[in-house]
Amino acid sequence: MPSFSGHPLFDTAENLEDQGDFHRHPSIPEFFESLSIPSELLRADYEITRKFLLKYSDVQGTFVRFRSEVQRFLNYLWVTSKRTLVQTDSDVMTAYFKTLTMPPKSWISRGIYSAFQDRQGLRLPNAQWRPFAIRTTKGAAEDTVSYAITQASLNASKTALQTFFKYLLIQDYVQKNPMIGMRKRDQKVQTINDVDTETDVRRLSDMQWAYLLESLMLAADENRKYERHLFVVVTMKSLFLRVSELAPRQRQNGSTRTPVFGDFKRKFVQGEEYWAYYVFSKGDKDRTITLPDEYLPYLQRWREHLGCLTAMPVQGDNHPILPSAKGGALSKRQIQRVYEQAIMLAVDRLDTEGRSEEARQLESIRTETHYLRHTGASQAIEAGADIRHISEELGHASAAFTESVYVNSDQAMRRFAGRKRRV
Repeated sequence: MPSFSGHPLFDTAENLEDQGDFHRHPSIPEFFESLSIPSELLRADYEITRKFLLKYSDVQGTFVRFRSEVQRFLNYLWVTSKRTLVQTDSDVMTAYFKTLTMPPKSWISRGIYSAFQDRQGLRLPNAQWRPFAIRTTKGAAEDTVSYAITQASLNASKTALQTFFKYLLIQDYVQKNPMIGMRKRDQKVQTINDVDTETDVRRLSDMQWAYLLESLMLAADENRKYERHLFVVVTMKSLFLRVSELAPRQRQNGSTRTPVFGDFKRKFVQGEEYWAYYVFSKGDKDRTITLPDEYLPYLQRWREHLGCLTAMPVQGDNHPILPSAKGGALSKRQIQRVYEQAIMLAVDRLDTEGRSEEARQLESIRTETHYLRHTGASQAIEAGADIRHISEELGHASAAFTESVYVNSDQAMRRFAGRKRRV
């Protein structure tokens, strides 16, 4: 691999606390000393960024995305721009976004590698890690695969950095958000004729979802401890939920709200009964999601497992939907682990059946809980649901955003039609 002058900066969520004094990460202060910026300024940038990431360390998917982006940005800022966070302005951000679309070859790895590795009790940098990565196709020649970024990925980078600079402003670490002065066109991917611009939706295929559901049903029928795994996965997929929307969430006023069975509401429209679920989401926003009829047996099965007195929830039931062994409710981190264990159940079953390639595909998304939300939304729209209704139940600001980021049913129909053309 080409020589890389940067350095991985932030470890996994479990190791992030240890990075406060670098006693297990000695290469990081050595990296600081190699740069032209005074090391005390770099340490200040590093520590405020570490504290920012710690805020998200209990939500694996968000933490990984934010860590990837701020780690990449700080490498660019310190190594290429030779500036600190306090010195960052809109010109720096514009240049950085150009780098996101066309990074130096020495900053790109062919394959995804962990940033740090265990060696004799220390966490040392992985020589193969780079800020950018190409997911190579098995058997593809290296010179046939090039790096390309999608608009969705660029938007995700923008969101992560906007959140980061908002935090720095609140902490009085910077005086202004340097992204405000950027032109919109500088935040867009320039169309290149030989680049595939269609967005890949992070979702399970219909076959993967059916296999995962079947695996969980078999496991729960055999061992009651997997009833929780079945309920969590089916609920997140069917109701388009984030992990945080099934766990206790702190309100902006400092109080904590826990999802309870009373959040399931029995409603009527034109004399017809239906059930809905009330969601308290991020930013103290709420929304109501209609429960599919096929979901109700899973809710009833979970309540029966818990020993509830009625098959369906009743008004005012304040029992946590996902009770913990200690009497409270499962945290985001615990729900994340339930999802990971559920995925690995299906992976182990695939391995047992000798389907190792399919097992590795599923294993690669074992921490990506958003796959369930994306899968549910995609399948609903592909089945003919009104995208405006799905957009509201996802909690999106517009149906256009839903269609561009989560699903593209017209594209899917076009692909299926294309497959049936005669030769």
